[in-house]
Amino acid sequence: MLPTPSLFPKSPVVDTNILFDFLVWRFSTDAGGQIPPPLLTLVRSRPLKELDWYLDAARPIQTSSQVVAEIHWLARSRARLRDRSLHSFWTLARQEFERLELAEYLVTMVEMDLEDLVKYGPADASVLRLAIRRDAAVLTSDGPLGERCVEQEIRVLNYDRVLELWKQSII
Repeated sequence: MLPTPSLFPKSPVVDTNILFDFLVWRFSTDAGGQIPPPLLTLVRSRPLKELDWYLDAARPIQTSSQVVAEIHWLARSRARLRDRSLHSFWTLARQEFERLELAEYLVTMVEMDLEDLVKYGPADASVLRLAIRRDAAVLTSDGPLGERCVEQEIRVLNYDRVLELWKQSII
């Protein structure tokens, strides 16, 4: 039995950290991509099978173009992907985004709240604005962003909440 719809937000706006962890996990397990051991250890400590279940059940998922750009930066800087590896990573990412019916939106700089932009940067400010625009929950593991969502009365999900929803679904 799946959790009730009030406990199970559909079509969430997904933040960079969640999408990046998910894609690194899929890349390292399904595609056999090489990821630096410290990053791989961190990612594998997350409940990613449960996240995969949630993202699949909650689709279509949403994010901003700024988040996708930040994932690219993280793939190069934290995962140290280059050339063929980066090509393979983005091939897998495109397949996953298609499977999850990703809706990617542009949030212009002038739409973003200036204080959010200064404090959190363009990716997080775009997530906040998109969640308000689309009346959607935010899926993030970023504590300060989650707190700002609560201040803005935006529903927030994190790894713990996804794990809780997954457990409820198997009972």
